[in-house]
Amino acid sequence: MVTRRVRRLLVGLLVVILGVVAVLGLWTPAVPSPYLLPWAAGSRFAVLQGNSQFGAGGNCTSGCSTHNDDSMRYAWDFDLPEGTPVLAARAGTVALTNGNWRPDHCGGLTADQSGPITSALIGNEANFVEIDHGDGTSALYLHLSQVAPAIEEKARTGQPVAQGEILGLSGKTGFTQCVPHLHFQIQNTVRADWFTTSQPISFADDDVQAHAPGGVPAEGQSYISSNTAVSP
Repeated sequence: MVTRRVRRLLVGLLVVILGVVAVLGLWTPAVPSPYLLPWAAGSRFAVLQGNSQFGAGGNCTSGCSTHNDDSMRYAWDFDLPEGTPVLAARAGTVALTNGNWRPDHCGGLTADQSGPITSALIGNEANFVEIDHGDGTSALYLHLSQVAPAIEEKARTGQPVAQGEILGLSGKTGFTQCVPHLHFQIQNTVRADWFTTSQPISFADDDVQAHAPGGVPAEGQSYISSNTAVSP
């Protein structure tokens, strides 16, 4: 039978060990992800294309269409119908926007992959919002049909953007094969460059945490957002 004194000694020893581990940086408490899915809470949408992944034999299993290079390796294409409000996944400030293209300004490869529908350069001709998080990373929201006027104003004035604020409406502008969806990625912040190198993240939404290993949405699966829309 363990005496009270022995229990005290054991507890004291455990406290000392945990203190040493913390001081040496051998253990860091898990920090919740600051990201929520970029659409309104309660809505469910699927992942058309996920992060780039390869199986044991080297065969591509996810992100095989366009997410197989560094710029888009950790991107997602979410199946948002045209005109769906796109919400800020994380707070920040507007780095860059472009809302000049018509909602029907789209192109890409033909169904048999033999050539572009309209222009081989149309990939650079898309409406987007880039939000700077202030930690060296930014979020890119691409292929929008429209950028919210309040966000265009904040791009000029430098006002902050809250998590859940409506950035614009989803669409198909750019190199999309004219299929509406939202391309979303976290990337390195480079001043005056709206498309850089993607970085891995996870999402804190309850449904993602419950059904996606590590909080990383998987290609072919659908998820319910916990992101509450807020007024600008």
